[in-house]
Amino acid sequence: MNTQEIAQKLCEHCQNQTEAQGLDELYAPDAVSIEPMAPEGMDPVSHGVEAIKAKHDWWNSSFDLHSADMEGPFINGDRFSMIFSMDVTDKSNGQRWSGKEIALYEVENGKIVKETFMMAPMG
Repeated sequence: MNTQEIAQKLCEHCQNQTEAQGLDELYAPDAVSIEPMAPEGMDPVSHGVEAIKAKHDWWNSSFDLHSADMEGPFINGDRFSMIFSMDVTDKSNGQRWSGKEIALYEVENGKIVKETFMMAPMG
């Protein structure tokens, strides 16, 4: 798959809430994920698709998702980005918040090798 096909497929997985399947299909085994706001005790950099899956599992078990929206993909050569907006409640404290982030993905040899998230300031 080329970058545009990978980007479109990832968007479909995000829309269908089949992100776990997308990780298996679209990510390189040694992919890296960089989060700006890693939870306490977690490294902001996840190395390997299994660590990225664990991050997804943590997110899904820690937050109730009320709504989500996605813009993109925006493609530039072997990279693409998407904009995510979400409204969630933190299960640990009941605090509800809305956030927006840009995700930048890098593709090599038909697989996502790196994702970097940039969070908009809340407030």
